Amino acid sequence: MKIAIVILNWNGRNMLKRFLPILQSNLIADSVVFVADNASSDDSLQLLKSDFPDVRVIELDKNYGFADGYNKALQQIDAEYYLLLNSDVEVTSDWIEPMLWFMEANHDVAACQPKILSISDRHSFEYAGACGGFIDKYGYPYCRGRIFDTIEYDKGQYDNPMEIQWTTGACMLIRSSDYWAVGGLDGRFFAHSEEIDMCWRLRLMGRKLYCIPQSKVFHVGGGTLNKSNPRKTFLNFRNNLTMLYKNLPDKDLRHVMAVRWWLDYLAAFQMLILNRSWGDFKAVVKARRAFHKWKKQFLSERQEIQLRQESAPDVQVRSSYSILWQYYFHRKKEFSRLHPSVSKGTKQFPNVVLLPQIEALLNEGHTVTLQLRGYSMRPFLEDNRDKALLIKACHIAVGDAVLARLPQGGYVLHRIVKIKGDEITLLGDGNLVPEHCKRSDIIGFVVGFYRKGRSAIDKTNGIKWGLYSIIWMLLRPCRRYLLAFYRRVWLKMFKPI
Repeated sequence: MKIAIVILNWNGRNMLKRFLPILQSNLIADSVVFVADNASSDDSLQLLKSDFPDVRVIELDKNYGFADGYNKALQQIDAEYYLLLNSDVEVTSDWIEPMLWFMEANHDVAACQPKILSISDRHSFEYAGACGGFIDKYGYPYCRGRIFDTIEYDKGQYDNPMEIQWTTGACMLIRSSDYWAVGGLDGRFFAHSEEIDMCWRLRLMGRKLYCIPQSKVFHVGGGTLNKSNPRKTFLNFRNNLTMLYKNLPDKDLRHVMAVRWWLDYLAAFQMLILNRSWGDFKAVVKARRAFHKWKKQFLSERQEIQLRQESAPDVQVRSSYSILWQYYFHRKKEFSRLHPSVSKGTKQFPNVVLLPQIEALLNEGHTVTLQLRGYSMRPFLEDNRDKALLIKACHIAVGDAVLARLPQGGYVLHRIVKIKGDEITLLGDGNLVPEHCKRSDIIGFVVGFYRKGRSAIDKTNGIKWGLYSIIWMLLRPCRRYLLAFYRRVWLKMFKPI
């Protein structure tokens, strides 16, 4: 099947009765709804059997929590995509298509989420995920549309698709291959921070995460645990510290953990004195003790993750600033104040929307300037830095850089390395595995590149590009080693070429 929509349920009978009918009326072809039941003690299973016979039920033998509950359920499902969905989410019409189309067109993206609004105030973002998740240098999560308890109104200010640092488990579309490539959610977490931990590991593998606001859902929030709950406080603090221990690079671990010691106890006393919550105070203290007691369990995984850090040195998994400092001292309580360019200026659109329009313009005889995305044409071309000038493809030859539509979906701007009749073989300068298409799939021919923000164009029929092309194609047998040197050595010492 294409998409398995999987709801993890624990005593959520009322939520299922309220939101499953809306979900069932807004499905797409080749999508199947599953409910994995974490040994509920209410009559959830009876409700599913009587009122929702088309929903496939997976009965787990005990409450495994969010993380391992999903792991054990997904092991029993064969699908190209998993769509993790909370039982207290109300979907909307056409909510799946924008995310699926985006994933189909962008194979370097592992997972995405929709815009998540509050069901109690439909003009406000919802706490859990809002319009995409981020994490600061000390491990504090925040969102585009929600920083700590400041929740913004949705005024369309974040309606551009954006690469993010984590996707919410409340509604996440993820490739099953990527889910299992990183081992899924960490079942030891039980609940809270598990999706951020998994997203961190995905990004260390070079995979991308996006929020697609053209998809929209409404979330109740706090459907299992209330926001102010000592158990939730315990899980949040313990799991967040564990996530940092697992994933932080060696050079940052000691400093971050020292700062967190002070900040965690400051938070604990704030809960005790200002909020008068003895339960939350004890939960923070117990969480720190629990973390130190079990962190040895994660040592081997930490060592494996450090090897991934070395192979992906330029992946920005965390923000470079402290969100506490920005929020409390600089009074930057909206995401747009942290990133002013996000809500104004040129909007970014997913390839699935943009490239078909470019194809139409090229077929009409227009020239098109395309902002390049991704690293598949390194070392000469960089993600979001350089642009390509395209015309309609007429006569093509080996060595030409072209825009092509792939048979399996999506577009690439890569170099032709082989032509055999109607069969075309493409290879990105920064790739090792070629793609294949037909001659009719070549829709654009690159006549030049604008590099490093320059207004002068590097023409593809010029001496500079021609010499580079010849040399790089001759070096193809040793490209693996040259690219590894460029990524691991050159970029650490110098700027991109």
